[in-house]
Amino acid sequence: MRVLLDVMGGDRPPEELVKGGVLMGRRTGTDIVFAGDSALIERALDGHRLKSEGQFSILPSSQVVHMDDSPVTAVREKKASSLVLGLEALKEKAVDAFVSPGNTGAIVAGSVFTLGRIPGIPRPGIMAALPTVPGEDLYVIDVGANSDSTPEQLLHFALMGATYARDVVGIPRPTLGLLSIGSEAGKGNKMIGKAFSLLESSTLPFVGNVEAHRVLVDRSVDVVVCDGFVGNIFLKSVEGGVSAVAQLLRRTIRGRVIAMLGALLMSGSIARVRGTMSYRRRGGAPLLGVDGVVVIAHGRSDAMAIGSALDVACHQVKANLLDRFSDGVAGWETDGG
Repeated sequence: MRVLLDVMGGDRPPEELVKGGVLMGRRTGTDIVFAGDSALIERALDGHRLKSEGQFSILPSSQVVHMDDSPVTAVREKKASSLVLGLEALKEKAVDAFVSPGNTGAIVAGSVFTLGRIPGIPRPGIMAALPTVPGEDLYVIDVGANSDSTPEQLLHFALMGATYARDVVGIPRPTLGLLSIGSEAGKGNKMIGKAFSLLESSTLPFVGNVEAHRVLVDRSVDVVVCDGFVGNIFLKSVEGGVSAVAQLLRRTIRGRVIAMLGALLMSGSIARVRGTMSYRRRGGAPLLGVDGVVVIAHGRSDAMAIGSALDVACHQVKANLLDRFSDGVAGWETDGG
């Protein structure tokens, strides 16, 4: 298996991302192609006593898509960027998967323009894994690929989410919930109401509406379906809430001797909670629905996070999801569902 890693688009220096690729490649035997400035990559590989040949190779690029670039403009005008060249390599099947911690909008736009959509899938969706109180991850789709979605598109997000949970995660019959303002049928706007009806009449394992304040607490479903606008707000609210609680705790503890002693005793537990919530251990977010395996890593990804994202890409390749998605909603039950 050959996975391409774009090392130019993230917040961390390319050397840190190369380190993540090298560590993952050595651990799993996966071939890694590093896309980016060849001089920087060569220097990073030399630091690991490696040459750009065999298991670790380089796809040279001379341009970089930055985080603040306009997605569509960047994809059209920066043809020599690591992002665009990497996606072209995936289209040409020179590699099996593409991973990047770069500009999310540009990755989505570039994937659609370069790879195209899977036949029968109207829009791609980004899936994110979130930790829950019961322990198992919750999978949410879409969390940012589409600001405006139709009920029919939510139906296909559900198809992709359920298939991913079954074939990649290994949940035999994953349950689906539609994110809304109430768990009762009929709650939500017109778009949610129509999506509810489509999901209820489909062969997918849909169980009803779910609410944002409960899904991480009781994990009543395996996969949550929503449009990208709502999903992105939900995801960022969770991240912001965790950060806010941590800061409030520090402010409360600071200057109080007994509280500081208690915090010291609890430091191990706090560290474990922080590790559970960390994006570094959760891998990347798959972009599902495009005709190729694309994984979007967190922009702040370090070596550990990049290794996790590469693992996500490899598992997706092995599951052969692209063919399963093309069977469509009607084929879900006959495709092992």
